[in-house]
Amino acid sequence: MTPAKRRTSRVTPSPKKAPPPSSRTTPKGSKGRVPVAAPGSKAARRQAAAERERDRAVPPPGAAATGRDATGADEAELVDAPGAPGAPGAPGAAGTRRRYAYGAGALILAFLVGQVLYAVGYAIVRATTTYDFAVPPGVGAAVGQAASQAATGQPLAIGVPPPLWVTTLLQLPLWAGLAGVPIWFAVKKGKGVVADLGLRMKAIDVPVGLAVGVACQLLMVPALYWVVFRFIGVKDVSAAARELTDRATDPWSVVLVFLIVGLGAPVAEEIYFRGMAQRIFGRRLAAPWAILASAAFFAASHLQPLQFPALLLFGVVLGVMAWRTGRLGPAIWAHVGFNTVTAVTLVFHLG
Repeated sequence: MTPAKRRTSRVTPSPKKAPPPSSRTTPKGSKGRVPVAAPGSKAARRQAAAERERDRAVPPPGAAATGRDATGADEAELVDAPGAPGAPGAPGAAGTRRRYAYGAGALILAFLVGQVLYAVGYAIVRATTTYDFAVPPGVGAAVGQAASQAATGQPLAIGVPPPLWVTTLLQLPLWAGLAGVPIWFAVKKGKGVVADLGLRMKAIDVPVGLAVGVACQLLMVPALYWVVFRFIGVKDVSAAARELTDRATDPWSVVLVFLIVGLGAPVAEEIYFRGMAQRIFGRRLAAPWAILASAAFFAASHLQPLQFPALLLFGVVLGVMAWRTGRLGPAIWAHVGFNTVTAVTLVFHLG
């Protein structure tokens, strides 16, 4: 008999079963459904580190490019919450973290450019003309010079102050720095003059702004100096402005006075102090402190110690208007009204 062939059976290996979840691989309360690394294990630490790297690589929504440039752009800041201090037109830190394309360096640069351009223009006028910038305007000043020279035996040489058109031309480079440089940064490096500076207005801004400016000049300033003069004695607060308006002796010069005081200065100063400075201060300071800082900067830049209290208080009013509305329109028109009242009073001798 032929021996029967031994039949070999093929046994298919059963798939390996996954080990039951344990306290080392599954957190308590998950019932073994979602195996994860234990909180204190090496795998958990590696996973947490990977998540941190991933979060660091992905910028937050609306964030600009990273890094600090030569203009002094600040690192991650808090802005963009609607109605919050850091929102457009409002100082203070609140909202979404983001980075800025320019900052304090641009603010300083704009101020220095204006001052340097003004100094260059002033030096050119002094070198190419015979105008005496130290002589006050008016016939009385000329008579006083003549009398003084005659009494001391000096040859008669009456100094002539510069005409108003020269003063107007000298303001242009100053305004180019205060207004032109912030606009350039907003257009070239930022998001535009509306988003960065709040340079826009509505029809309602005209009457509201003018009313606030006129009220500040006619009510707030006299009340303030009524208190100040009780401590320092009565002083001529308008002396500096009168040096300009006393040269308005013909219709053309009167127009120039109102162009300088009532239009050019308010627009340029509001773009710089409320549009740029207040917003940059607001990245680091709360709203009240940013408004106060920009107002103090505004008042100090006029280099008139006697006018400092009024300019500081008026600067706070302008800062609040820009912050509450998110635009420069109300502040610009308030500044126009404030300065125009002064010009009208001095030019037409109403005060």
